[in-house]
Amino acid sequence: MRILFAATGQIAVPTLTALASEGLVGAVLTAPDAPGKRGKSLIPSPIKVEAERLSLPVLTPEHLGSAARAEVSAFGCDTLVSFCYGKIFGPKFLALFSQTCNIHPSALPKYRGPSPVFAAILNKDRSFSISLQEIALKCDEGRLYLQKEFPLDGNENNESLENRIANLVPELAKPLFMSSCLPEPVEQIGEASWAGFIKKEDGVLDFNKDAKTLHAQIRAVYPWPKAVTQYNGLPLYLCSVSGSVFDIDECECDEKPGTVVCHEKNRGFKIATASGYLYVDRLQLPTKKEMDSLSFLNGNKGVIGTVLG
Repeated sequence: MRILFAATGQIAVPTLTALASEGLVGAVLTAPDAPGKRGKSLIPSPIKVEAERLSLPVLTPEHLGSAARAEVSAFGCDTLVSFCYGKIFGPKFLALFSQTCNIHPSALPKYRGPSPVFAAILNKDRSFSISLQEIALKCDEGRLYLQKEFPLDGNENNESLENRIANLVPELAKPLFMSSCLPEPVEQIGEASWAGFIKKEDGVLDFNKDAKTLHAQIRAVYPWPKAVTQYNGLPLYLCSVSGSVFDIDECECDEKPGTVVCHEKNRGFKIATASGYLYVDRLQLPTKKEMDSLSFLNGNKGVIGTVLG
């Protein structure tokens, strides 16, 4: 088996490293270098950085047209493996390979699309799955080679869960690709759902919602775009919450939703919602760094009793 590894995001780096260590990767396909924050320099994808460290050939076409297909064909790869690549493969591109596999972190057909980790956290799921599937012409609709479920504890954020997935995938992928050919795939079973791109407005908080919903939202949008409310006319980012979403008591609050009731040691600011209290332990003001709740309180004594939003 000789793999063309198509990926872009950091989540796929450990899998590339693991497959390359077994001599399975013939070339790497990734996104072109992207402009930096100020647009003054181009930044390579995490996958490109790792591929170059491993001395693997790297291809970065803007489009997967005839020129890209010719370039790929020269490496003689018989297997296409995709993981967080970011482009759709057309029939002519897929025809270059005798077998294909896409790695997707959801219990397919649940959460097809680009943001399954965000969706799992936002929906307060008690588990997530990693699916290895045949690549189909339509997004994430291919048949399944393997699917494995893992528990969630209810305090993961988007970043920490992606890091966990990144380290779990090689354990599933290496045994699959060490054989000469992939097993016979089976059809996806169940109701399909779609997890679209995360938008900046997904971070806007509404304290008229219940504490469980807000707890999940804050975790789902970290580190981007971050959950945001208003404090003294300025945006205030709520970066981290205490405890598990599964342990929140859905009680009636006496205070107006959004009221910062008090600060509790080891839990952070206690904030009233439509149902239950939310505990926030990391915050950030514009142009400032994130800080723990006690540090924020020391610099903002008037925050207790304020109504956020």
